[in-house]
Amino acid sequence: MDNSGFHRTIDVLIFDGVNLLDVSGPVQAFEAAQMNTRSRYSMRYVSPDGQPVRASCGLRLIADDMLCVTSKSDDLLVPGGAGVDAVVQDKSVRAVVQHWAARTGDGRLISTCSGALILAAAGVLDGHAATTHWSRLADTRKFENVHWDLDQISTSSGRILTSAGVTTGIDLALSIIRKDCGPATALAVARELVVQLRRTGGQSQYAIHLAGQFTQGDTLAKLIEQVVAQPHLDWSLEALGDVAGLNPRTLSRHFKRDMFMSPAQFVERVRVDHARGLLIENVPLKQVAINSGFGDLQRMRRAFQRRFGIHVSEYISAFG
Repeated sequence: MDNSGFHRTIDVLIFDGVNLLDVSGPVQAFEAAQMNTRSRYSMRYVSPDGQPVRASCGLRLIADDMLCVTSKSDDLLVPGGAGVDAVVQDKSVRAVVQHWAARTGDGRLISTCSGALILAAAGVLDGHAATTHWSRLADTRKFENVHWDLDQISTSSGRILTSAGVTTGIDLALSIIRKDCGPATALAVARELVVQLRRTGGQSQYAIHLAGQFTQGDTLAKLIEQVVAQPHLDWSLEALGDVAGLNPRTLSRHFKRDMFMSPAQFVERVRVDHARGLLIENVPLKQVAINSGFGDLQRMRRAFQRRFGIHVSEYISAFG
């Protein structure tokens, strides 16, 4: 498909207390998307009243225009931040978001981090899969008609796309660029920003990485990296102990102390996260079970039931 003439304009909502990285991360990715030295995206910065705002870090941001229903831009990007709690109460903002969702054509509603709560408050996420920052779990419970999965890096449901928070806005932008402009352009942007073109796993998997980096000593950290990188291997308690250089009893004690879970629970959690990434890519179920280390579908189904309380098929229907 010839997309040499492709160009798209994105309105970026800014407001007092916006998280600067929620704005700058995806925006920088879109700005770096070029083909034949031509930019493929243009950004307009809009605030609820058209006035300057101050980001949560204190930086003052100037709006190009007021958020409104008459905008001719293609897409609307809604970032998150501490200021979201005030914005969700703004009826005029919610009305504009509803208008964007009701537009015909291919216009997209894109949110980063807790910006998804603004979309949820406007009612446009009802019946859709969505994610937001893990720290907003309590807030998501106010919107029971949304299919929340806070362990997802990003979700796509028709023309509505959400990302988990902060740097995952870049991941979502890269996936949009790939769809719009092709893999070569997306790869060039990823290389420019020195980020992965596509991360696998969910928020919890990266939380595991972080927790591993803060364990006492680096024994568990190195073990965690190996399990996450190769979940398909035989990670029995004995195998884990051999890699860590610890007897099973000592290894179990270290996991309880530093990770607040048993070694077996840790391995299952990693494998479920890996399986979810493969399911999103439409890998056949049997292959997903093998590649993620479960070996057979029955074991994978039981793991999903323990983790999410739903069957694999139900998970695919909601988020696949």
